[in-house]
Amino acid sequence: MLTLQETIWQLARNKGRTLILVMASAMLAGCVAFYLGNIRANEEAIDRLSEETPVVVTVTDPGGDRDSMLDINAFRHDSFLTSPYLKDFYARIYCEGVYNPELRQSETAMADCSLGAVSSVENIWMSDGEFTYSDGYDDSMFQTNEPICLVSQDFAERNGIEVGDEISMPIYSISYEVGKNIIYTPLGEQTIKVVGTCFSRVDPWEFMVPASWIRGVMESQGIEVCYNELSAVLKDPRHLSVFKESIQGLNFMEAAPATYEDYTGAAIVVNDEEYITSAETMGQVVVLFRRFQVPFFALLIGMIILAIFLIMRGSRRVIAISVSLGRPRSLCALGCFLAAFIAELIGCVLVLPVMVLAAGISISGGLMICGAFLLCACAGNIVALLLLLRFNAFTLLTAVE
Repeated sequence: MLTLQETIWQLARNKGRTLILVMASAMLAGCVAFYLGNIRANEEAIDRLSEETPVVVTVTDPGGDRDSMLDINAFRHDSFLTSPYLKDFYARIYCEGVYNPELRQSETAMADCSLGAVSSVENIWMSDGEFTYSDGYDDSMFQTNEPICLVSQDFAERNGIEVGDEISMPIYSISYEVGKNIIYTPLGEQTIKVVGTCFSRVDPWEFMVPASWIRGVMESQGIEVCYNELSAVLKDPRHLSVFKESIQGLNFMEAAPATYEDYTGAAIVVNDEEYITSAETMGQVVVLFRRFQVPFFALLIGMIILAIFLIMRGSRRVIAISVSLGRPRSLCALGCFLAAFIAELIGCVLVLPVMVLAAGISISGGLMICGAFLLCACAGNIVALLLLLRFNAFTLLTAVE
């Protein structure tokens, strides 16, 4: 009880001194908030960067010059999909069809519509796409092997096609070979059901069908399966270097300038320039702040020691009187410690709303910062009081008199 009374007396005896300690604590806690807030803000920015700046991984020819019109065999495609570092896979097989019945009768029938056999519509190449589905169907239709399709709105209007119709026509897959240019492989007449419509300025196909269905048709006829485009997005760009080391394990090579033309999809290009540029800048800031974190908190504790020592120095005569009357020096120090700690706690309470409202720090983050400051304050208070109470009570009182 006496210690509590002494603490309250210490706070009330010199209101100006207490106010100075409160303001100094609020200022120092604000410095801690600025320091730790910068570290956290940059780390959160790096985390957001992976979503705002996705790292796209694309299969290319050996020279890295071509990422479409490739021949990517099924083995490499399946191996690519096994990578634990990738997500949002996009595969495409080029196909064409002969929709016009009159053209089918001709011996030299030419394709009059294109079919985009894709594994997904959630990719950067089709970001402008507009898709509508009939009941029971959605984007997941492209992960199935059903003979279903979306038809281009313009093509449907020109030919009187409606959702629910079934369309039969000859289909050809397309592959590429040096010296032979485009190779058309007949897949026979296929019947597909229209389950929705599509519109895209980037890829204006007449029909969109599941790539896995086209693959099934090719395999059933003994035709070698070749994908013409293949890409994905890195799950966590922070694992960029680890993924690059795993490329050869996926049966691909890193793209290198080639002096010859090749349509084989055998290399992988990682489009990471923008991410690396942004992440390096923020990463260097985080490293710099982390490197000076220990000196910063050491300086903070030093400032607290100096402030407590100077502010409490005027109380040494009162403490000396208490000690001379038989009060344990440790209890006198405890009263001073609690008085300083309460003033520092008030300073944190005053600055916490400023952290939350002005600096945009979360309440939990603000409490963590105040906790870090109060730990430093406790260490500083203890050291300051150890220095402050190293006196001989008799010598001090005699000198004062």
